[in-house]
Amino acid sequence: MALMVKCVFSMPLVGLQKFINSVFKLAQLPLSCSHYS
Repeated sequence: MALMVKCVFSMPLVGLQKFINSVFKLAQLPLSCSHYS
């Protein structure tokens, strides 16, 4: 899923991780995105 979002928004992986974590936080989901470094 993360790589599909990366392709759609043309984001670097660090920005993608922060974006997905903020979406999870806004949706009040107890999830976090994997660390890609």
